[in-house]
Amino acid sequence: MAPQQFRTLQGTSSATFKPPPTDGSLDLLEIYDFHAKYSPEHPIFRYMDENERAETIYWEEAARAFHVAGQLVMASTESNEEVLVIGILATLDIITYYALIIGIMHAGYIPFLISTRNSDAAVAHLLKSTNTRYLFVSKDAAMQNLANNAISKLNEESGKTSEIKILACPVFDDFFKPQVGDFEPSLPRKKGGMDETIIILHSSGSTSFPKPISISHRNFLDQGLEQYYAEIDFCGEIVSITACPMFHITGAILIPRTAMTGIVVSAPPPINPPVVLTPENIFKNVIITQCTMLIVPPWLLEEWAKDPVKVEVMKSFSNIGYAGGPLSQSCGNMLAGKGINLSPIYGMTEMGSMIHYRRKPAPEDWGYFELAPTIDSVLIPVEGIANVFQLICKKNEFRIPSVLNTVIDGQPALDTKDLLIRHPTKHGLFQGYGRADDQITHSTGEKTNPGPIESLLLTDKRIASAIMFGRSKFQAGVLIMPSNDWVFEPSDLVKLSEYRNMIWETVQRANAIAPQHSRIFKELIVVAHPSKPLELTPKGTPRRQISLKSYEEEIENAYKAVEESSQPHIRVPATWDMLSVMVFVSEVVNDALGFNVNDNDDFFRMGADSICATYIRNTIARVMRDTNVVSVAVIRSLPPDFVYDYSSIAALSKFVYDTTANAHALEIGNEATTQDEDGDPEGNYVWPKMSQVGETVLRVRKGKGEPPLMAIHGAGGRVDAFVHFQQKFRSALWLLQVTPDLPRNSLRQHAEHFYRKIKELRPHGPYRLAAYSGSHFIAFLIVEMMLRDGEEVIQMSLIDHSPSFMFSGLSQDPAYQVDSDTDPEIVDIKDSNFRELFKERIVNALYAYGAREGRTHVLQAYYDAWKGRPAPSHFVEMSKTFKIYADQVWDFVEELPGYRNYKEGSGERSWERVLFAVEEWLKTIKVFVTVYVASYGVIGGVKDEVEREKWSDLGVRRCFPDARVVHLDTGHFTILSNETIIQDLQVGYI
Repeated sequence: MAPQQFRTLQGTSSATFKPPPTDGSLDLLEIYDFHAKYSPEHPIFRYMDENERAETIYWEEAARAFHVAGQLVMASTESNEEVLVIGILATLDIITYYALIIGIMHAGYIPFLISTRNSDAAVAHLLKSTNTRYLFVSKDAAMQNLANNAISKLNEESGKTSEIKILACPVFDDFFKPQVGDFEPSLPRKKGGMDETIIILHSSGSTSFPKPISISHRNFLDQGLEQYYAEIDFCGEIVSITACPMFHITGAILIPRTAMTGIVVSAPPPINPPVVLTPENIFKNVIITQCTMLIVPPWLLEEWAKDPVKVEVMKSFSNIGYAGGPLSQSCGNMLAGKGINLSPIYGMTEMGSMIHYRRKPAPEDWGYFELAPTIDSVLIPVEGIANVFQLICKKNEFRIPSVLNTVIDGQPALDTKDLLIRHPTKHGLFQGYGRADDQITHSTGEKTNPGPIESLLLTDKRIASAIMFGRSKFQAGVLIMPSNDWVFEPSDLVKLSEYRNMIWETVQRANAIAPQHSRIFKELIVVAHPSKPLELTPKGTPRRQISLKSYEEEIENAYKAVEESSQPHIRVPATWDMLSVMVFVSEVVNDALGFNVNDNDDFFRMGADSICATYIRNTIARVMRDTNVVSVAVIRSLPPDFVYDYSSIAALSKFVYDTTANAHALEIGNEATTQDEDGDPEGNYVWPKMSQVGETVLRVRKGKGEPPLMAIHGAGGRVDAFVHFQQKFRSALWLLQVTPDLPRNSLRQHAEHFYRKIKELRPHGPYRLAAYSGSHFIAFLIVEMMLRDGEEVIQMSLIDHSPSFMFSGLSQDPAYQVDSDTDPEIVDIKDSNFRELFKERIVNALYAYGAREGRTHVLQAYYDAWKGRPAPSHFVEMSKTFKIYADQVWDFVEELPGYRNYKEGSGERSWERVLFAVEEWLKTIKVFVTVYVASYGVIGGVKDEVEREKWSDLGVRRCFPDARVVHLDTGHFTILSNETIIQDLQVGYI
């Protein structure tokens, strides 16, 4: 990275603070003594006394107290060990805790700051792994019990008495005593090396036991120097860290920063036992001590934000940093909108603070931070999640991570495992996104980021902790520990149901922001037992993996309950005739919804969701199995999403009736399929997430060396409609799809991109192509390029569409039009209004194709997306692709010589001119074409019977007289599951 220079020297204009040397000539403790001499009247601490007045501690007084602390530590310990670790496990006020840390350093020892939120097992692990010899413990019963239990565990593990000695924690008055005379350092000490450990903290231990992290003298001092690279002179700023514990990096980092910058720490009153902190007394302390900056946890800001008076006061602070977690979007937007300067504080124990301190970020960017210029960061894109990166920090001359766990570009580095999401337009700004090791990968290959969902759940006062689960499962769930006032025994199913219902509104709000695969079923809310509480980290968050392991059985039982879920009170059909089936299906659907719908209503449009769909499917399958109306093999062969495919009582009843009526035929077919697939080495192909960057070509079947059939997407750009091809093909099959890296400037660029991707994987022919629906233009352009390069194209198949038919100008049956008949009379391909009318004509035709197959519920969702109404995201992307493709086609036609040179007078603005141009171009492409025509596909909507007969080949033989035409009794969408076309496309290759 480029050399860095200090941007803002700290304290150069202060009358009371003398900046210490920044060249490393003085170590941290020498700098403390330096300030006692050169900055004696500069404040280091401020606090509110018992009379609610501000008290100030200046550097000379503090430095004396630090030496007193050192003397006390030395008097309490004896050791011949060169490196001695002394732990602190205490509920102390910030000032006393700070003084004890420096006192341990003055005594020549290493302070180890241990979170009071650890379990006894975690404390035992930390003491053992650091070889701690002495442990300062506060007098309160909680810490005494925690320390004694931890040492008892060590005794049990080792079989002998631990050598760790517990020391009584000093209090404020033990250190801060009235003294007279000039300050002189009172402790002899040997100056340690800059790369030796000066302090030990530990990780939060969210995935396992917390890990000790040793921080060198150099790294600790560098945290004080970090603000020299900022935009702000922090000298004299009074910063409240009242709610930040000293054993956390957010608190500990103030030790070098007070020394290097002259910042003043606003702390709680230094009394014993410490004052119980509340939002009210923290805010009062902030006001009394005249803070100019705050560092607070997000929950505190969200609490203060409820009070308009406090919001008004917060405007006076030059900066409010929030640390330890995300601030809710609504709260942040409100505060920033009021003119409050918010800043997220991002850091970690291994690196310290990692942000660049900006004077006043743009209000709309309140949730984003900029990485510090001293950090040599490497951002690794996360596969499948746009704009999200895993952060790695390389060692450099300015920052050396305290933990080095990987190598990048030959340099030792820290893989933080943190995921950052980049600002959509300001690429130097980031937000926290989650942890790489927290990401939940489902059985579908899709990923859930639990952070935002868990954060939203925790806004419910009835939820104390929430951990999402679902690794290798189809659906996500959540493990919840209720807040104290709502604790109950989850084996009481009535209370469990009541609790789930109480929090369901919050869960639904979380589901509303989550992708579909991350949404939580009510049945997958697992509640923690009072006798088995979740183990917490020092941050107060649950230890994720330990907790999930502890509740492994309960989670598995929840999934089994969902899989086996049915409605046992539903009446089972006595006979499986159509009327009985319809009554049965009606009861199942209406019971799942909680209200009645008409037989032809799309129940998803009436309010059904994925939970309803699961119940409906499982109940139907369970009743089929229990009544033995069909075999288990038939039930297993049912499409997993049949409830979505047949989403009305009438359609679903027909599907169930057909399944039971044809059970014997299905069983034979299933047995044959099973036997075939058992010998099929490619039977377990896992579909990736659609339309990912770099995945233009999906090689879904490798085959046995034959040229692959390359099937091109429909006009919506996706290829998941080819799922039956992948399942049924026994020869090589590649699918070409639209991805975000596809150039979208022109149709020819689109085709060139596909051709280039094909050539990368298969440099030379022979080639086989198939174009589904509206992608025929792309296919012919690719063929043209292949022939131009001297390649051989041995198969060119059109599946229920052609360029000629697209521009035939034939009228479609208005009975299937969604709006009105939009066939334009004047064809002006340069006119934007005409183009919009033509797009309407296309989407209306698509709707008609679906209507003829009984799939209007799917096409209606697509139509909603087309019109800009709320719709599933994949339909939104498909409609966007379709519109772009339509415009590209018109641009392409406009450039064709046949269009430019057309001189037929009155036909200048007619379909004839367009058709002439397209067909003149097609006639130059010398390839044998096969066209598959669905009887009630695109041809099915032609009004005039004479015209329908005339165009029965979809106009293909107008340009390719020898073309082979295959007629199939199917629809435009169901053609892709038709056995005849699947076999016919492979003739000669299986």
